[in-house]
Amino acid sequence: MSKIFLCKWGAWDEHAMNSYEPKTEEVSEDFFSDDNGYDPEEIEAIAVLEVGEQFDVTYGNHTVTRTR
Repeated sequence: MSKIFLCKWGAWDEHAMNSYEPKTEEVSEDFFSDDNGYDPEEIEAIAVLEVGEQFDVTYGNHTVTRTR
């Protein structure tokens, strides 16, 4: 069974370096890569999330919650 995550982007993070339109997207673990702007520490933190846990991406202006 693959891991599934819910990403929510929004304008609530005053540390955001990028401007995103608010949106929600369900993604697999493969989404979190250097190509998509995630650094190794963020990828590792997301990889160890348990179902229901959330990670705040400080400079990505979004949260990641593991749903499965």
